[in-house]
Amino acid sequence: MARALVDATVTIAFADTDDEHHDQGRRIVREVDHGNLATGVVTHEALVETLNYINERSGHTKAAQLLDLLEESAYYHLPPGSKTNVGRGRGVFRQYPGLSLGDAMQVAFMRSEEIDYIYSFDDDFDRVEDITRINAPTDPFA
Repeated sequence: MARALVDATVTIAFADTDDEHHDQGRRIVREVDHGNLATGVVTHEALVETLNYINERSGHTKAAQLLDLLEESAYYHLPPGSKTNVGRGRGVFRQYPGLSLGDAMQVAFMRSEEIDYIYSFDDDFDRVEDITRINAPTDPFA
């Protein structure tokens, strides 16, 4: 199964109409949800970051609606967090100055799951040599 991570920058842009990447985020989230792109993997870290942000900016109802969309979609996968990933993420964090701990944990997850692609508007991921960041609704497996 073709899978790509979906970063919080994309899910936040989808939900926040004031976000500069709203149109692209909306297109990516919808295209994944309709099965037109790779299965979207939203890590525990990205989910927490997204829902907290949307809850504070737009309210609980909008955050809960986004959670429902992600949970109910056949084309999104929300894996549970793991202690193993936390340890690996700390190592990645130490290796890449400028990468946040949450992003480092996503990189560690990608490596452990052999996922090469991430939908993200955060160019900090560009410094990690073994992953490819995609910032448009493009299928890397097509």
